[in-house]
Amino acid sequence: MNFLDGISRGVLGEPAFLLGLIACIGLIIQKKGIEKIIQGTIKTMLGYILIQIGASAAGVALGNLSLLIQRGFQVIGIIPHNEVISALAQINYGNYIAWIMFFGMMIHLLIARFSPLKYIFLTGHHILFMASMLAAVLAVSSLDKWQGIMLGASLLAVAMSIGPAIIQPFVRKVTQNDCVAVGHFNSVGFVIAGVIASCFKALPQQQEEIHPPAIKKLKVFFQDHILSTTIFMFILFLTASIFVSRQQMAELFLERPTIVISAMQSIWFSAGVYVILMGVRMLLSEIVPAFQGISEKIVPKGIPALDCPILFPYAPLASIFGFLFSLLGGLVAMSLFILRSNQYTIIIPGIVTHFFSGGAAGVIAYTIGRKRGLIIASFIHGFVITFLPYYLIPILSGLGYVRATFGDSDFAIVGFIVKWILELILGK
Repeated sequence: MNFLDGISRGVLGEPAFLLGLIACIGLIIQKKGIEKIIQGTIKTMLGYILIQIGASAAGVALGNLSLLIQRGFQVIGIIPHNEVISALAQINYGNYIAWIMFFGMMIHLLIARFSPLKYIFLTGHHILFMASMLAAVLAVSSLDKWQGIMLGASLLAVAMSIGPAIIQPFVRKVTQNDCVAVGHFNSVGFVIAGVIASCFKALPQQQEEIHPPAIKKLKVFFQDHILSTTIFMFILFLTASIFVSRQQMAELFLERPTIVISAMQSIWFSAGVYVILMGVRMLLSEIVPAFQGISEKIVPKGIPALDCPILFPYAPLASIFGFLFSLLGGLVAMSLFILRSNQYTIIIPGIVTHFFSGGAAGVIAYTIGRKRGLIIASFIHGFVITFLPYYLIPILSGLGYVRATFGDSDFAIVGFIVKWILELILGK
């Protein structure tokens, strides 16, 4: 168990260390010089840490935006938040999770080695999230412990192998190559966005950059995605704060003026996005060449599957619009829950989930369907990833009633599959 804890909390629990180790091994296999090995290893880890720093900065701003929305619209419900629900699962089912992760990675590597699915899923925290969801469902079933663990490990491995594969046709259109894939358990959401965007394919002469017609005179601002991101987030914060009372604003932000709060939160968010983009560029420049060494020896023609922010630099502004329209779709889904007048089953959009998954969906949708594809596909994507978690809640009954659930599409889909398999096996 100590060994498995070391894997789940040490190697897989620290994605930067895992990616640095992979880069180091790959460069050693390629017989690179010691200086190149050290440089590649450190830059790979540094790139991922930059992504984490940027995500943290952007996450704080998004968390504050989420608070404004909850306070302003007086909604109480369940928030899709992978980190929170996984932490609760680890408290109760840590042993199950560790074994599912360990055997799941082994089976996943065997699938990559001996099947056409050559994707190596390297997003460690998402492996942990999916293992946590599987453990929460299987640990309370009447299956024998090891039967549950092996079933969970097999499903985890299949999800890690199939997820990147079904997204890759769309990712390939973004990256223009097969050097990298997306390893993020929102593959069904990305596929939905890609398929819908395909209905709005643009002609070659229509391949223009995003410049909203209403503000063409401010074209210079929209050529700089960081400036445009800051402006949009400022407007979003300012609008959300209108619906919050002065007393609540004072409690949340220490009585600072609303315009100052909106300005600083938008700057924090944009700074986070900028750091994420810099980290992604550094990570890809090092991990992809280094991964070739491992690919040649262990998984011939293997493709590293990394977290979805790797798509952001290909269309930075599209990622922001994808987030906004995905969030809008989530708010519409929330409104439908509110109309049902059952406060305990309202799903409040997880803004962090919409930022990362919605942003990547926006890049895919814009690459394929340009403006119209981006708007429609991102909106429907946001609606879907807000609606699906509602149906996952009963499946997670082993965790008791908590105001959190898993946020991305694949968790609900795999949850449905687990429930179906259990009913098939146990006849219930």
